[in-house]
Amino acid sequence: MFLSMFSAELKRTLKNPYSLMLILIVPVIITIIAIVLFSSLGFLQTRIGILNLDTDPLSRLTVGVVMSMFKGGNVIYVSEDYQQKLLSGDLQAVVVIPKDFSRRLYAAQQTELIFIPSPVDLQVSTVMYRTFRSLFEDLNGSPFFDPQVIRFLFTSPGYPAPKLSALEREKVLNLTSLLIPITVFLSSACVLLAIVSSSFQMDEQSKLTELFVSMDVRGFSYVVSKILAYTSIGIIVSTVSLFILLRFKVQPIVPTILMLIVLNSLFHASVGLILSAISPNMQVSSMFSVALTAVSFYFSGSVVPLSSMPERLQIFARNYPLFLTIYSLRKQQLFALDIMNDIKKIALLTVFSVVLCVVLGSLKLRRR
Repeated sequence: MFLSMFSAELKRTLKNPYSLMLILIVPVIITIIAIVLFSSLGFLQTRIGILNLDTDPLSRLTVGVVMSMFKGGNVIYVSEDYQQKLLSGDLQAVVVIPKDFSRRLYAAQQTELIFIPSPVDLQVSTVMYRTFRSLFEDLNGSPFFDPQVIRFLFTSPGYPAPKLSALEREKVLNLTSLLIPITVFLSSACVLLAIVSSSFQMDEQSKLTELFVSMDVRGFSYVVSKILAYTSIGIIVSTVSLFILLRFKVQPIVPTILMLIVLNSLFHASVGLILSAISPNMQVSSMFSVALTAVSFYFSGSVVPLSSMPERLQIFARNYPLFLTIYSLRKQQLFALDIMNDIKKIALLTVFSVVLCVVLGSLKLRRR
């Protein structure tokens, strides 16, 4: 019986032209919107840390010049334990000045500054990185970094500007990489909330609820079959999104993204059914799904940077499953950190939503 209910729910959804259109079209639409959005991103409240490893006596002078390149935001010196500030979002990026920076600069050799982004507001870090890199490229060959200019403000051309590098993080700081959480996780969330939020109302309209009650179907089997069917839909949407991203040759897609896709789909399938269970009719459930979709966009951290939210909303956003999913993916991409604690937290919130969904959904099969 359980497998029959699961199969019937899945087929009913996939045969519905409206649902099928959402599954195939929404990832494409969201990708296009994201491209337009990120292409127009500007600076917000940027906070940059400077780590100076240069012990040369002239480093204070050269570092002062480099610091002047980053005016317009809050620039502070940091120590070598800066990573926690990046992980917490206190800094959008850290620029590392290597040990031989002054020596190479005064020897007219190519110098390099290391740019380390924060996983919290990666879109802001990406804009900063590409802006500064373009600026340094424009200064290359100009007299700006001539030692004589630095010492005596005397112009003499031919000295190369520092090259800004993100090392192995370079492949993450690009537009298509930013699209991973939006097309994979947000697309799935939007589709599931739109489809699932009216599930119980559709059963009532088609008299399926009365049929299941007369057949003494257990509420647990009834709700769980729905959860698993819609979770499968979410996984399909995420898979479609991944195929779209492959067209952009996005790298890197980390292995744990598969686990995150499953948890994200399971959570939003459960939340969508909760909305349906507490709604008196389809109009109200549709209204709830639209509102929650907007909330998901806002608190995901991909569209609205966390640092631009009010402080109290930041606390909520940091514990919102969609933000946790995207944040844990970024941490693994940028720092290769173990994200099992984040996954456990997401799983705990997902289990809570599933349990609540089963309890509320089972009430729909009560004998009247």
